[in-house]
Amino acid sequence: MPIERLKHETIHLKDGRYAVLSTARLPSGKYETMLLGQDGDEIVAAKAAGEEEALATFRYFKMVYSSPVLKGRYQKLSEDLKAAFAYGREHQGTDDGGTCNFDAPTIHLRGWSRKMVEAAAAVAGGSCSFWSLYNSYIFPVPGTGQGNSRTAAAEAAGDYLKELGYDTGMYYQMD
Repeated sequence: MPIERLKHETIHLKDGRYAVLSTARLPSGKYETMLLGQDGDEIVAAKAAGEEEALATFRYFKMVYSSPVLKGRYQKLSEDLKAAFAYGREHQGTDDGGTCNFDAPTIHLRGWSRKMVEAAAAVAGGSCSFWSLYNSYIFPVPGTGQGNSRTAAAEAAGDYLKELGYDTGMYYQMD
């Protein structure tokens, strides 16, 4: 029995690349789902005994690894966040004493799509969460310390974003 392709799709990855996601029935009767990068590099793969499990794996891989293509203000937000994260890390200092915290800059983005804001943060190399109390998004600066240096990085990134014209604030929380 030849390999039978059940589902095949090109997806946009969170890092900006494109990849092929495919589920197939193998000659052995088992199933395999693979995500292959543009250069043919295997990003992730999983085998399954049945078709239902294989297609569920396909949906899971797509949910975890794919990202919408960013355009317009979402592309600009992603570029600005990437630059702000780098600026924050450059200004975090070396003193990581103090209280462990989750300090992060926030941006008020009224009327923006939550899914697209989350995608922009992911493409920028970070993440975000929605802070409903203030109708703002929280953007933790990745790659920082856990005390004073995290606070310094967050404040520097927030200042950077404010200079770009965003309506920013700060989220301060002790651990």
